[in-house]
Amino acid sequence: MYPYKLKYHKNSVLLIAMVGIPVLFISLMLYCLFSLPSSLSETSTLLFVSLSIILMALFLLWITKTQIFVLSKISISEKGISFKLRKTSFLYRRTDFFSEWENVTSVIEMFDNHNGGYFYQITFKNPAFVANFSALKNHETAAERFFSELKYYQESYNIAHQLPLSRKLNPSNSFS
Repeated sequence: MYPYKLKYHKNSVLLIAMVGIPVLFISLMLYCLFSLPSSLSETSTLLFVSLSIILMALFLLWITKTQIFVLSKISISEKGISFKLRKTSFLYRRTDFFSEWENVTSVIEMFDNHNGGYFYQITFKNPAFVANFSALKNHETAAERFFSELKYYQESYNIAHQLPLSRKLNPSNSFS
């Protein structure tokens, strides 16, 4: 059981941060803007708005780099998959997780157009969520090995648990 080090994120957290933070910043900026005295010059108003937008962009960058995409340590075995977030993030309540293979719905490799690499999406039944894992910089080979091992264990589980079910459903096809 080789522990893999990958970046972890959830799409829901990414979406909430990318929509919620700008809405919060813009609301705060508009509140401050309407609270300013009307005798303020256009240059000062423009400077205030520009600084607010720059601060929002920097905050979004910091959130993305440190809070949304967090380092994780993943272990895969015949029992299941477990991962532990190595950095604390206020956006994720759960910092460690274990799931047996019966709780894994799907494992998909997806191409990331933005970063030009692949990430791996694992869908869990209970609790229902999708975990995304991507390679650390210059560790793409380890990430590919992770995906291969992940697919192997998931397919082994599916084969082992579908064969007895198909024999029960259609006993004439069983080997006697």
